[in-house]
Amino acid sequence: MSHLFGDLFAAVETAMRFRVSRQGLLAANVANADTPGYRRVDLRFDDRLDRTLGLAARGGRHLESVEARHGGRLVRDRGRSRMDGNNVNLDRELVQLSRNAGAFTEQAAVLSRMIAMRRVAIDGRG
Repeated sequence: MSHLFGDLFAAVETAMRFRVSRQGLLAANVANADTPGYRRVDLRFDDRLDRTLGLAARGGRHLESVEARHGGRLVRDRGRSRMDGNNVNLDRELVQLSRNAGAFTEQAAVLSRMIAMRRVAIDGRG
């Protein structure tokens, strides 16, 4: 597959793995919204995406690294906390869950279109 789309498949796969990992962390934040002392956790992908796209543009196989498969950098939020030490804002977490799920759906649609294009290229029929 990589010959037809370069490392684009790997980049989309990495992005989707990130979304799955992040969804789990965001759900844990929601589940612990009332746990005293709990600090919210999140994954950051911005710097990974920049590096991944840069490596893909140069044709590198670095996308297979353990770090890329994990799909992000774990970040503990040190923002304001309530009196009980918990810093989860339930409204913000629910918005993030929704946005993350939407991004996963969009990435799955891109992957589906790429596979459909590959089928057309192989079959020679449109």
